[in-house]
Amino acid sequence: MKTYIYLITLSACMLLWTAEVYASGPLKKYKHRAPTSRGKSTVADQIEYHAGVVVGQNIATIKSRSGDSQDIILGIVAGVAGQVVWPKGFVLQPEILYSKKGCLFTGANVKYDVNYVEVPLKLMYRMQMAEVKPFGFIAPYGAYAVKLVENGETTNNDDFYSNQINKWDYGIGAGAGFDIWKIQLSFKYSWGFAQVIEENSVKNKVFTISAGFLF
Repeated sequence: MKTYIYLITLSACMLLWTAEVYASGPLKKYKHRAPTSRGKSTVADQIEYHAGVVVGQNIATIKSRSGDSQDIILGIVAGVAGQVVWPKGFVLQPEILYSKKGCLFTGANVKYDVNYVEVPLKLMYRMQMAEVKPFGFIAPYGAYAVKLVENGETTNNDDFYSNQINKWDYGIGAGAGFDIWKIQLSFKYSWGFAQVIEENSVKNKVFTISAGFLF
């Protein structure tokens, strides 16, 4: 609980700080300026670079072939994002996130919270509209587990291996959202390809709702 409160507070402070910086000075989106001849504009001249923060909510469970009944758990996701915007609506958005996944095995009454450092790479197409700009994306990702919580108790590093929890996860996500001003709202579903529990072919499945502030 202390970790979640800390992350929420940190993310809120980062959002407020970036909003204040943007409002208090002539901070503009940076455009790459490559040398051109005869004053002609090139594609490189139109590339935009942005950075910001992201915070959201995971609704996580697993896919298992063992037949055990599972239920969802809720977890925070928070981190930073960069963005490269090309002409005609193509956008590349890498992120570094702290992301809580896991599940509740209802039959055995065992709850696993696996906390990851996750790096998704969003490949986006954004419609060129004036105010609200809808977009769709796919997002391959890689992740590394940094903390395992079993039934509310944080375990040490050796317990990853005694519980046969795989620290590495990777997969792909797909989703949609929209940008309005500097705010980005996004909805994503992710499929994990790695086996979280090595013996049971258990894989992560996560639905994420997130908001970002990009400046």
